[in-house]
Amino acid sequence: MQKPFKITVYGAGAIGTTLAAWLTHAGHDVSLLARGENARQLKQKSIHILDDNKVLLDDTRVRVIETLGAAEDIDLLIITVKNFHLDACCKDIVDTIGRNTRVLALQNGVENQAILPKYFDRVVYAIINYNAWQSLNNQEHNSNTLNWNVSIFGPIILGALSPKMLPEAKDLEALFTGFIRCEFSQSFQDHAHAKLVNNLANSVTTIIGNSHREESALAPLQAVLTQLTNEGINTLQAAGIKETKAGPLPPWKVIRLIKRLPEILTRFIFRRKMAIVGSTSMANDIIARGAGESELDSINGYMLKLADAHGVHVPYSRGLYQICQQRFSEEPFRPMSAHELRTFLDGYAQG
Repeated sequence: MQKPFKITVYGAGAIGTTLAAWLTHAGHDVSLLARGENARQLKQKSIHILDDNKVLLDDTRVRVIETLGAAEDIDLLIITVKNFHLDACCKDIVDTIGRNTRVLALQNGVENQAILPKYFDRVVYAIINYNAWQSLNNQEHNSNTLNWNVSIFGPIILGALSPKMLPEAKDLEALFTGFIRCEFSQSFQDHAHAKLVNNLANSVTTIIGNSHREESALAPLQAVLTQLTNEGINTLQAAGIKETKAGPLPPWKVIRLIKRLPEILTRFIFRRKMAIVGSTSMANDIIARGAGESELDSINGYMLKLADAHGVHVPYSRGLYQICQQRFSEEPFRPMSAHELRTFLDGYAQG
């Protein structure tokens, strides 16, 4: 049996909250840093996690702290805040508990790989291959519970940039295996980039206002996402990124085959996939909170720069980035229909 870890989770969003609950249930000494109304709710209620109708975690109480100073002598600091808040978060942490804390970073993309080593000496990186979102009706289980839905589409992948941290990354593999599949990989950059291609869809479901499950959205979304995914893997291949077996993307040859087949032949597969796609953190930032800040630059923007650096033609990715930049900055945010999005991107690609 693994000795329980003393863990602080910095960031009480979807991933931070669900991981804190799972790790607590697994017997670790976990503190979740939350503030304001979110902290009040989490202190009063337990966490319940569902995958479709399957209960993955029954009601579990999580210890909540509101200042990092309350986190003493920890074995692991899990940072779940997004890249656009990461610098400020790291300054807060270093000022409070120093730079020698072992850090596990869970951001999408690779921007965190430039930020975190400036502040910490011991950094392990992880790719989280699941989405989590709160139930629309959080009273459906009972009034003392926060209900979270998850859609798991791959294992947690652990890795490190420096050779000295590889043993520590592998050591953390056992941290998650009691509740979700977890793998250590020496090809972490390949996995991180594959996740970026998969995450291109986050901006699509956001700009259409989370209407991706509507029947009228299926055909245009299938066309758009097929184009985007092909542009993404063409970019990865040109950049020398290797295909991975574990993760959210189907085999590259399957992705290319689907592009050549009539859409109607693969519509049933796409319908099934859309049925299990929930709301993303990008959608929560733009639609629910109207924050204006999102991971658009660290996901879509990064992939565009990579394509440009290697001379890859990516018209759908470029058009999507531009229309998202425009719409995400507007107040209030005005979603498009899936049909409008496809019409815009088709025109952009042809123009």
